[in-house]
Amino acid sequence: MSDPGRQLDPVAELLQRAAQLSEAERVEARAAFLRRVDEEQARASKPRAIVRWAAPLALAGGVLLALFLLPERGLDYVVEGAEDESGYVRVPLDHPAAITFSDRTQIRAAAGARLRIDEIKNESGARISLERGRVDAEITHTGHSDWRFVAGPFAVRVTGTRFELHWDADRERLEVILHEGSVEVEGYAGFGAVSVRAGQRFVGDASARTLLVSDTAAHGPEPAPPAAQGEGAEVAPVPPGPASSPEPSSSGDPAPLAAPPSGKPSWTKLVSQGEFRRVVQEAAARGEQACLASCDAADLNALADAARYVGQGELAEQALLALRARYAKAAGSRAAFLLGRLHESRGAAARARAWYETALREAPSGPFAAEALAGKMRTVQILEGPAAARAVAQEYLRLFPSGVHAKTARQLAAQP
Repeated sequence: MSDPGRQLDPVAELLQRAAQLSEAERVEARAAFLRRVDEEQARASKPRAIVRWAAPLALAGGVLLALFLLPERGLDYVVEGAEDESGYVRVPLDHPAAITFSDRTQIRAAAGARLRIDEIKNESGARISLERGRVDAEITHTGHSDWRFVAGPFAVRVTGTRFELHWDADRERLEVILHEGSVEVEGYAGFGAVSVRAGQRFVGDASARTLLVSDTAAHGPEPAPPAAQGEGAEVAPVPPGPASSPEPSSSGDPAPLAAPPSGKPSWTKLVSQGEFRRVVQEAAARGEQACLASCDAADLNALADAARYVGQGELAEQALLALRARYAKAAGSRAAFLLGRLHESRGAAARARAWYETALREAPSGPFAAEALAGKMRTVQILEGPAAARAVAQEYLRLFPSGVHAKTARQLAAQP
């Protein structure tokens, strides 16, 4: 009679080998095993086959245990061309490096790049912080992919796609170029997540507070942020107050333009899909002034967002002013905040400050209050100097002690 312990040796060996497999190899092994089981079941049609297949079925139990019952493993990765210091990758200045994950995701880092693999999310993805430099990524798509790239104040959420990511830490400028798939870029309060699709380029300038989405075929490799649009010499405006934001009359707003034909996506939907230029083109086709006078609040919001993202600041400003004039209660404070952002990006500090103060006056505890107060702090510093901005910084720390801009506020508050 054979030794039972020796019969278990093949199963133990399978368990040991399965534990050493990467997640991608385990998935392939499971699929191959199930195909083999189907084949053998088709052959085992006679009663005597039960005895003949007793030993293989015992081994099959071991395979099932190894492939299906072992704990799920996180993604593995290998770094080539650079040292991996507990997830921190410092690429040499004279050659690039490559990071290959067990799900076949590949990240190629340019010479001089710095990045951290902050978090491995089981087999679904990872969080990677790009401190400086450029990476090219090819992300393997699964039904539960969860990849996130962080650069400065920006976060790029990815599913399955191929893209380039360049973060200039000195200029606080992010560039994302999409070759396949789509991503969402987050980072600016009030701007929401920006969808970027294949064939598009996203450029975000954190210091200038500008965003631009353009078609890669329509521009050179380094698109400039939206330029100032006729600001000229800045003159301090009269702070916009209620008179500049009239409520809709009791007789009702002008009748909105006809809704898009059935089956045609709304402008809000187009913006969520990254179709910014299409929204601007459709507004031109419908008549920009007619839309400003008659489009509903959702379309005006979408038009303002789309115009900002394609660098048409004047149209964005007109749409935001129309929102304040026609939908002051529903959208007035948000529009005031975005007008502040728009003027700040143009270098028009006095106008930006006036709009930030309006947003704070109209919604002192609203969703944009922290960002509006930070904008006021920046513009007061520009217009009147650090000493004048100290009081605003102290107010920011009192209201938002853990806010995004608390570090800057503390530095200003410490000024003599």
